[in-house]
Amino acid sequence: MGKCANCGEALRPAWKYCIKCGMRVAQAGDGIPGAIRPDPEPARRKRPDAMLAFGAIMAVVGVALIVWVAIVVFTPRG
Repeated sequence: MGKCANCGEALRPAWKYCIKCGMRVAQAGDGIPGAIRPDPEPARRKRPDAMLAFGAIMAVVGVALIVWVAIVVFTPRG
């Protein structure tokens, strides 16, 4: 990155502020506020999450079990 414009301290590329004087270090894209700065590469899922699929299947099985128990318990015998 270079040196701080204020005090001349050597800077690392990841630093946002100088560790010696605290001055903000100019970074690429500083003209754009952080809230609207685009992500470098958005994460994309190519397949469904395994735990999500397992949870959905277990939810369906649970509801089916509750319905079955309700039918067995509340059906009149005779």
